[in-house]
Amino acid sequence: MPENPDTSARVVIRFDAPIATIVLNDPDRRNAMSHDLFDDLERCLDQVDSATDSESCHVLRIRGEGPAFCAGFDLDAMADGALPSFLERLGAICRRLRHLGAVVVAEVHGPALAGGCALVSACDIVHAGPDAAFGYPVHRLGISPAVSLATLVPGTSPGAARALTLSGEFLDAETAVEIGLAAVAHADRGTLEDAVATLCDRLAAMDATTLRATKRFQNELDGTIDTRVFARSLAASLATADSAEFQTRIDAVMAKKRAGGDRG
Repeated sequence: MPENPDTSARVVIRFDAPIATIVLNDPDRRNAMSHDLFDDLERCLDQVDSATDSESCHVLRIRGEGPAFCAGFDLDAMADGALPSFLERLGAICRRLRHLGAVVVAEVHGPALAGGCALVSACDIVHAGPDAAFGYPVHRLGISPAVSLATLVPGTSPGAARALTLSGEFLDAETAVEIGLAAVAHADRGTLEDAVATLCDRLAAMDATTLRATKRFQNELDGTIDTRVFARSLAASLATADSAEFQTRIDAVMAKKRAGGDRG
């Protein structure tokens, strides 16, 4: 079974067939999506693709190391012109998760913001810890979170997705369950980990073909089987990625960051 043994990588993968576990592994930066994190995440998903094709994996667990699940895009990289590329890579990863021939389970503790919330919305089953926070605080940078809507709308409701992506507010775990973004909220981190492990073991014991067919039909019902949905969502975000407004806002944020000695 292929595996990434480099524990210094920004994303690591472990296999315990038929379960694969992907861990976002840049805790000092709250697992912010950087060039390196995207590279490693895409390589790990390639391995999961190969494992699902060979029918040796039909469950994928995703979690974050450290205090956050994922705090969104790396600000330094965006200031250097990476935003269009990052949006394209995020959109492609969300599409891959939704179309993957495995059930994708997200174990969310701490912030899952902007791109991190987009990742969560693309997963099949989401469990949240007591400190989980979901939201899209990106309008202050002149960025549209529309790239997330392809999976956020069918996973919640048009009204809930509209409010979450327009308000800039954060949702806690209980509210995420209320709107359908998460399936279960847990009282502590240990209970969260145990519950996700139990769920993955239960899924592992199920018939892979049946699970795959069920997931695919759900994708047909909610429209996410159509790649054009993802393309349109991405295009809406890309429309703001090269704007003068974004550049002005990101320059102001970076200037404040440098003045405060914040390394991110």
